[in-house]
Amino acid sequence: MTLRAPRRKSVGLAYMLWALFGLFGLHRLYLGRTLSAAGMAAITVLSVPLIWSGLGLLGFVTTGTWALADALLIPSMTRELNDPVPGA
Repeated sequence: MTLRAPRRKSVGLAYMLWALFGLFGLHRLYLGRTLSAAGMAAITVLSVPLIWSGLGLLGFVTTGTWALADALLIPSMTRELNDPVPGA
């Protein structure tokens, strides 16, 4: 049985997922950050029926701000995943 090296993740694909589905956290799911991806998706989905109340708007502002911050973090998240620190 041979062990395969895990596939390297693409910054370009991460940005494409971010651009299309950023509020749902698909870029985070692609980069192996499943818990935070689930959190973003849950906040976004729960905000839809609450859009006309302050809670819905607050939810979209939260995930929107989170997604904008991720635009700056995607290269480092990808690098961290592709080139883990040896011995750590």
